[in-house]
Amino acid sequence: MIGQPSKKSVVTARKHAPRRTNPLELFVFPSLLFLFAFILYGNTINHDFALDDDIVTRKNIFVQEGFAGIPMIFSKGFLYGFNQRNDQSYRPISLLSLAVETGFFGSKPGVHHFLNILYYALACVVLFLLLKKLFLNYSAWLPFAVTLLFVSHPIHTEAVANIKSRDEVLNLLLLLATLLKLFQFTDTGKKHYLIISAAFYFLALLTKEQAITFLAIIPLTLFFFRKIPVGKILITCIPFFIVAGIYMVMRWAILDSVTFDEKMTVVNNTLAGAANMQERLATAMLILGKYMLLLLFPHPLSWDYSVNQIPVVTFFNPWVIGSLLLYTTLFIFSIIKVKAKNIFSYSFLFFILSMSVVSNIFILIGSTLGERFLLTPSVVFCISLIFIILRMTRTDLSSHLAKPGPVFQGAIISILVLYSYKTISRNMDWENNLTLFSQGVVSSPNSARAHASYAFSCKSAALEASDMETKVKYLNLARVHFNRSLEINPTYSYTLYNLGVMEYETGNKDAAKALYVKALKEEPRDLNVLNNLSVICIEKKQYDEALTYLLQTRAITPGNSTLLGNIGAVYQRKGKFEEAIQYDEMVLQIDPGNGQVLGNLIEIYSMLGNTEKANYYIKAKDNLNLKPR
Repeated sequence: MIGQPSKKSVVTARKHAPRRTNPLELFVFPSLLFLFAFILYGNTINHDFALDDDIVTRKNIFVQEGFAGIPMIFSKGFLYGFNQRNDQSYRPISLLSLAVETGFFGSKPGVHHFLNILYYALACVVLFLLLKKLFLNYSAWLPFAVTLLFVSHPIHTEAVANIKSRDEVLNLLLLLATLLKLFQFTDTGKKHYLIISAAFYFLALLTKEQAITFLAIIPLTLFFFRKIPVGKILITCIPFFIVAGIYMVMRWAILDSVTFDEKMTVVNNTLAGAANMQERLATAMLILGKYMLLLLFPHPLSWDYSVNQIPVVTFFNPWVIGSLLLYTTLFIFSIIKVKAKNIFSYSFLFFILSMSVVSNIFILIGSTLGERFLLTPSVVFCISLIFIILRMTRTDLSSHLAKPGPVFQGAIISILVLYSYKTISRNMDWENNLTLFSQGVVSSPNSARAHASYAFSCKSAALEASDMETKVKYLNLARVHFNRSLEINPTYSYTLYNLGVMEYETGNKDAAKALYVKALKEEPRDLNVLNNLSVICIEKKQYDEALTYLLQTRAITPGNSTLLGNIGAVYQRKGKFEEAIQYDEMVLQIDPGNGQVLGNLIEIYSMLGNTEKANYYIKAKDNLNLKPR
């Protein structure tokens, strides 16, 4: 039963005697946990930006504006400051924290990394305080042991070492604070605790949408850890439903779309390549099994699990069958043991509820599998692991004064040593893109995106290299991994485009053009590909084909004066002067001082023998040159 290591134990959901606190659990344990978090993740403070950090830092215009950008952060979607798309996510709290840091210190990765660790350390302390509330009859050594395992679990490295995953860490901190204040309310009856709890929950929703699962987890936790009638539990939860309703109204009002505006691709999520619902559900079960395995044995860890690291499978796959049997067995056990308030029943129900929105079963998300998604669910994994160790070592911590014996301590220390070593070493992979992506191709050798990302980092490293030997080394590595990426996914437009850039830069324009054409087939609205194709065609004097790509570009960005000028120039080279004049005049309506276009018009009218018009534009250009600069 919940909160007890013995099968004959009594349910903790009875009236509890007042707990006597001592300096060990009041100061020493929280301080040790806080310091432990900083020790484990301290080697990330000097790290650079990596992976997708830029979308919430250097390339996010609202965050870069610091305090001035805060109003826009709350009025637009999560990524609007990066890509001007007001869809999918509304997470202003994490962006607010980054904007404040930028306002005070500028865009410095070290500051962001330090604050990430701080928020994580605070979350660990709050977890300890919450566990003390949940396991009132127990020795403080129980919540301390659980939290020690949580602090050190290597699955958290992505959430803490990746600045972009600030939303995960803050979400955990706020959700734990929500539960802590809620139990202070149930234990004291003081209503201000309930108000504070609801406020924390509202902030958690504004940090990440995954917090919506706590509408089920909150009553579940109350039921398991306190002897409160179900009706009263539901009444207690009313403020949280009201808060969630307010959040949903805000989200619908602010976002243009609550889903992806574009079609999901296999690069974003492997399940997008499923031929039918059967394959999609089977692959989702495979991924759920992988999540459980990563909690049990967090090695190897990877930043990417996209196509084809996790392939699309059917229900005949043995790993899918194993995962399905595991989850079915645990679910049946949990339902049977609900009335008995078994700790393992609570843990599994908490786990599946918190994972539900990222499981890819109900909706497809923008990720096949993300280690960061396990940050909150891992809380109950650590609880279950400690209770398993309690039973295996025959340790009883069910009284306030109980202390763990040497066998229990030895088991915990052994796990902590292994976890800590893995965490510290994994942190080093997150130093920058080159270190992260080089490890990514080792841990995810079948991922097209992992190889493409490493190849791009090698290409960037080649450009920065000061000696030819290093430059050649990285260029060769880039070519090898771009080609490997295409072997895995021949239609990956990112790889096709970047390999095309490499071919162009080394003078192989025909190969570059062929790669760009393939990339355009996959992404018809890719402006970079269209631009590069038009450049190659102009250089090769293939003007008709160049116009095709330029006009395609114009359909996407009709008011671009540079583009209009390029179209006019191509028409001029083709000898179609009327069309050239038409586009040149469009440019001058947007940019009257465009000297290049004025020169083109002078040349055209001179060739046509229209001296009056030629003189008109000569005068306009002369006036432009006479203006003070």
